[in-house]
Amino acid sequence: MQELKILDKGTENVVKMHEKWKLLRNSSVNIAGNSNSITIGERCRFDGIKIIVSGDNNKLVVGNNVLLTGTISLLGDAHVEIGNNTTVGMCNFAAYKGRIRIGKYCMFARGIEIRTTDSHPIYDLRTKKRINSEADVFIDDYVWCGTRVTVVKGAHIAKSSIVALGSVVTKKFDPFCLIGGIPAKVLRRDVTWSRWTANEVLAEDKVASMYTADWNGEDPEATSLEPT
Repeated sequence: MQELKILDKGTENVVKMHEKWKLLRNSSVNIAGNSNSITIGERCRFDGIKIIVSGDNNKLVVGNNVLLTGTISLLGDAHVEIGNNTTVGMCNFAAYKGRIRIGKYCMFARGIEIRTTDSHPIYDLRTKKRINSEADVFIDDYVWCGTRVTVVKGAHIAKSSIVALGSVVTKKFDPFCLIGGIPAKVLRRDVTWSRWTANEVLAEDKVASMYTADWNGEDPEATSLEPT
C-alpha cells in the first residue's frame, strides 16, 4: 500500500488514521502550525487529496467509508467535519476561523467549492469596519450537490436536498428541497433523491427511504459507495 505523504512543520500536531483505509492515488497532508488535529475513519479512500493546514488549533474529522478527492484547506482555528459514507469528487473546501460540517451519505460531484470566508476583507469607507466576516457552513445528511456548485459562508442546506449544477448557495434552506440558480432558490419542495436506483418507487432504495420526514436518526445499512 502507498503511504500518505505527511509534512509537519509544527509541534503537537496529531494525525490519526484507521488501519483500514486505501490510497487510490498520490495524496498529502501539509501542516504549518501547532496543536492541529486530523482524524480519518476506517474504510476511507483518498484519491489525489491535498489537506493543507495553516496556523494553530485546526481540526479535521473524516468519518467512515468516505471517498475524498480534491483539496481541504484549514486556516486559523478552523473545523471541518465530513460524515460517514459521503463521497467527494474533486472539490475544494476552504475553512478560515469557521466550521464546515457535512453530514452522512452526501454525494458531491466535481468542481464544488465550499467556503467559510471571502479570503480577503472588504471595508466600509465610512465606518472603517469590515463588512464580510467569516461564517459557518452546514450541509446536513443525504444532500446531493451537482457539478460546479458553490456554497458560501453562512449557508445551510438541510437534509435530503438536491442542489442543481452551477448553483451558488448563500442562505439557509428547508429539507426535502430542490434548489438552484445564482443565487440559489427553491425550485421544488417535498422531494428526495437516490444514488443507485432507476426504479420509480422510492422504497427500492434503502438509504433514500430512510431520509424521509419520519426518519428516526438511525444510520441506514452501511454500503460501499462510489461517486457520481
